[in-house]
Amino acid sequence: MTASNPVLRRTVVMLEKTGRKQKARIWSDASKLLSAPAGTRVEVNLGRISNVAGDAGAVFVPGKVLGTGAAGKKLVVGAFSFSASARSKIEATGGAALSVEDFLKRYPKGSGVKLVR
Repeated sequence: MTASNPVLRRTVVMLEKTGRKQKARIWSDASKLLSAPAGTRVEVNLGRISNVAGDAGAVFVPGKVLGTGAAGKKLVVGAFSFSASARSKIEATGGAALSVEDFLKRYPKGSGVKLVR
């Protein structure tokens, strides 16, 4: 990883450590996606998250959540960053937009979490 962003580096390391400690492959996969080159980083629209979420109450995006589309239901979304409109739409439905650290505290084993890329 060659990112010069110290917050990004710390987040990738946190995901890797949690993945090893909890034996949860989802966090290892998320760390690899988040540490990808800037041109290939994950950016997901809220409408796609809502469609892909299915019955999962918790969704993790290893990148940025954008506000295009509607949050059709109450979701807990964890991501590296959120656009202002995405955060407000998620919270308007009664859901939660969580930072990676807060999301890992709530779902350390990754059970019931869907990884969206």
